[in-house]
Amino acid sequence: MKKLHIENFKCLKDFEIIDLKRVNLFTGRNNTGKSTLLEAISVFLTSGNMQWLYKLLFERGELKVDSNKLLLEDNIKLIASLFNGRDLLSLKEKSINIQTETESINLKLVSFIEQDQYKDIDGQNVFLGSIKVPLGPFDGINSSGLEIKLSKNNSFDSRIVSLVNNPFKDVLDNGKVRIFQYINTSGDNYLMPASLWDKITLTEKENNVIEALQIVEPLIERISFVGENSNGGFRYPVVKIVNDDEKYPLKSMGEGINRIMNIILALVNSENGYLLIDEFENGLHYSVQEKLWEVIFKTAEKLNVQVFATTHSTDTINSFAKVIGKEKNHEGRLYRMANIKDKIKAYNFSKEEIIRAANQQINLR
Repeated sequence: MKKLHIENFKCLKDFEIIDLKRVNLFTGRNNTGKSTLLEAISVFLTSGNMQWLYKLLFERGELKVDSNKLLLEDNIKLIASLFNGRDLLSLKEKSINIQTETESINLKLVSFIEQDQYKDIDGQNVFLGSIKVPLGPFDGINSSGLEIKLSKNNSFDSRIVSLVNNPFKDVLDNGKVRIFQYINTSGDNYLMPASLWDKITLTEKENNVIEALQIVEPLIERISFVGENSNGGFRYPVVKIVNDDEKYPLKSMGEGINRIMNIILALVNSENGYLLIDEFENGLHYSVQEKLWEVIFKTAEKLNVQVFATTHSTDTINSFAKVIGKEKNHEGRLYRMANIKDKIKAYNFSKEEIIRAANQQINLR
């Protein structure tokens, strides 16, 4: 994507970014919407999938009860928390709109009447169609839902997801979800690292991961995931060191190398897609960040991945500047997000401006 326009998603009431590049780094003070921006991009990439919305709400602490016991009112309040202002009374007029230069997604709370109801083989109600009715006070059974509209290349698709009981059981539809990986602030991905590793085993991408780990520990020569058992135990990464027959858990080698593992493993699994990294610098010593950016730029270019990352760190910005200054072909852009009179804006810096600021030790945070 080259540009992005977001309306009414959390604190991003009317937000626009232009001239996006291959690798995009966002900085700014707290509460200027950096993490919210990544969430909005992920909502766009999943076409408003309810399971993904549930995950975002859970990770932000919005969901504090058993999701299987939620009532209609609970679900409406949860979804309302995604809208700017969270005011239920104003949601009749508001809709979330996320738009690129070619596609858009629109989310709006509606009331509706369901038609053509029948029971499927599991005894669950299935509705073949829905008719919208004037938006009510959200107190009718089976009458409130989230309408999701998609527009792409002059084609149009619209669906309504009922907010009765638990609407978040929807499975991610690979037909509508674009390829992407999301690394949160703690370094976790929404897919288990072992699953991502299995997808690249015995391919060139496996070497990409090992080379990235060698930024911290040059003697690493192999990696594997072990520990799966019939009791549901999860698999964890172990590495082999040159001239050493022992297997060492990667976790024992420090937070930084595990952060690198998650980032690069996500990157090589995002071919022809997108990588989102929240608070890039977490767990990373400043001395390894320049080398990691080099790997990210080269791999993203090779695999056709567009990267969006956030940071609070001057070290991260400086290392980013050094890397794009070394290679003329590296496409990178820095944006500083700021809250100006209760409106979030993004100010972009060209490659030349980023390099000049880093050389003169000008703070771009």
